[in-house]
Amino acid sequence: MRAVPEISVIVMTCDRPLAVRACLQSLAVQSFSRERFEVVVVDGSARSRECLNEEFGGSLNLNHLILRNAGVAAARNRGVRAAQAPLVAFLDDDCTARPDWLERMHEVLRSRPHCLIGGTVANGNTENVFAVAGQAIAEAVDDFYNPPGSDPRFFPGLNLAVWRDLYLSIGGCDEGFGLLAAEDRDFIHRWRVAGYGLTRCGEAMVRHHHRSSLRGFVRQYFNYGRGAFHYHRLRRLRRTGMMSEDVRLHGHLFRYLRRPLARVPPRLRVQVVTLVGLWQAANLAGFAFQGVWGRRGS
Repeated sequence: MRAVPEISVIVMTCDRPLAVRACLQSLAVQSFSRERFEVVVVDGSARSRECLNEEFGGSLNLNHLILRNAGVAAARNRGVRAAQAPLVAFLDDDCTARPDWLERMHEVLRSRPHCLIGGTVANGNTENVFAVAGQAIAEAVDDFYNPPGSDPRFFPGLNLAVWRDLYLSIGGCDEGFGLLAAEDRDFIHRWRVAGYGLTRCGEAMVRHHHRSSLRGFVRQYFNYGRGAFHYHRLRRLRRTGMMSEDVRLHGHLFRYLRRPLARVPPRLRVQVVTLVGLWQAANLAGFAFQGVWGRRGS
């Protein structure tokens, strides 16, 4: 009889067969013993529905769930409900984990049972200008929410770990987000409102393969803007926060971009600054679109 795993890794994927295979390959070489963890792949792909169990069954304890794509929030919840372990870690399909990633996550999560653990995110494509810009934006957002010497307030959902029962106790992710982004912002906000904390595990590193084309870059941040509108609307309805708390990021943007931009190669810096402007425009357009669409749909 197979022992109950100590931690379950939830991987959400949708129509990215090459990316999810690279992600699973990184999990297959973890320093954490294979017998101690399972991988739950929640697959909403419309085009690529090959069963991954045959390919990775010899190297991972894998549960490949195939279902209709109802968005990231629904996929997270479905993965957690299927998980057998008391601890769950989330890893996006466009990320590859360092070999000691799961070992580090497990160690910190066991020592901080009432905290949500966030790992470190590095750029997986340092030669692509869109990926470099995406990494600079992510680091600026991190500097805004988690300044040195303060308690963390937000970690992106692509590299998280939490106790399963606590995740479920606050209702998991809000599936009302549908295909919109920002379900992780909403979950972490509700997590903090419930009185739980956040802890960073700097050693738990993954490489994120950001969008690498202009179309993908714009579509991603347009969708983030749409999700941001829905998120702030929910906060207002719940009376658990004001949008002005987050607007400071955009008002003082280059203060938070100073350190990320200093790490950008000089040959890419002008292009990255231009893409930062495009990020702001796409984000605002998505926010406005969702505001109009939401009112018409209500």
